[in-house]
Amino acid sequence: MARKFVVSIDLNRNELINAKIHNLPAAPTLYTLGQIYYNTTDNKMYYYNGLEAPNGPWMPMSGSEEVIQDVIYSTLQEGEGIDLSYNDPAGTLTISVEDASTSNKGAASFNSDDFNVNTGHVELEDTVVKSVTTDSGALTPSSHGISILGGEGIDVTHTGTSITVAGEDASTTNKGVASFATADFNVTSGAVSIKNVDLGSQTTGNYVATIAGTENEITVSGSGSETAAVTIGLPDNVTITNNLNVGGDLNVSGSINSVNTTQVNISDNYINLNSDMPEENTPSVDAGIKVHRGIEADVDIKWNETSNEWQLTNDGSNYYGITRKFSSVLSTSATTYMVAHNLNTRDVVVQIYETGSPYAQIEADVEHTNLNEITIKFAVAPSAGEYRVVVTG
Repeated sequence: MARKFVVSIDLNRNELINAKIHNLPAAPTLYTLGQIYYNTTDNKMYYYNGLEAPNGPWMPMSGSEEVIQDVIYSTLQEGEGIDLSYNDPAGTLTISVEDASTSNKGAASFNSDDFNVNTGHVELEDTVVKSVTTDSGALTPSSHGISILGGEGIDVTHTGTSITVAGEDASTTNKGVASFATADFNVTSGAVSIKNVDLGSQTTGNYVATIAGTENEITVSGSGSETAAVTIGLPDNVTITNNLNVGGDLNVSGSINSVNTTQVNISDNYINLNSDMPEENTPSVDAGIKVHRGIEADVDIKWNETSNEWQLTNDGSNYYGITRKFSSVLSTSATTYMVAHNLNTRDVVVQIYETGSPYAQIEADVEHTNLNEITIKFAVAPSAGEYRVVVTG
């Protein structure tokens, strides 16, 4: 597949070495003035001059039947095997070979402008052609059992399975003693106050004797006394041996020294570095992600605040800018396009390729106009949407 150039190629007066002209069995169907090709049918080179037949539009460049027309004057030297005849009134010169095997065919010298060959051909050897002019101009390429002792200020009534204990005077502090010998007792209304109960001898069942903390996890103060106010808190240094689930925000005011895991999963879509920098401050600190590699040099990806660009290193010493890309379809038809890539650098690479199959890359004139724009120029305006431009840098 050939590389398509949509602008002229200037070799700046340098040689075109080992070049080959386009080979075709017949003249191309798309052409322009001065176009050339090599015809593999008749083995001749042709150029397009735009004229009508018989002097155009495609004319052979060598092995031609065309020669300079309208003989005005000639000076001829006959040689061995050459016959010359000239009809002055008709303006016709006839050159014929007496014997085709003859190697010495003589020499002909023409010092006039117009010359026609009607039949045969002309071979020029050791001849310097300084200029050729035709009629169209110059050529170019989720039970009871109850014992009740009433006391001052206490009324006790028993009906069926129900016992009612009521205070006669709500202000009386001595309200008697009620002793319950079984485990089943219901208070349907009011309140029961139990005083001076020895938890160890006057109660049954399970109860909490003491509350103890765990080193580096929970601290407890005031435990072991019936009147103690127990305080539970966290130590200065907390150790959690299993999972910690935080339903709200986790704010760390100190340093996170290490995370002992092979993978950290973060559901948030942004990691904010340098977040404690005041908004009014001028940025001055680089930030990035570093990989520790044991005996090998650490590597990292960082934002370089000095050069205002993302960089990376593979050896811990040499940092290189990370390539960014901009692409866009040339959606209009024009010979000049101003493309805004906004990469903030002139150090960009520009490539242009077809938007349809075979998606071939083409060449056009590209100017790095400023830090955020390039200018693309074509010799002939392409169709709208025909090409796509990619800018990397």
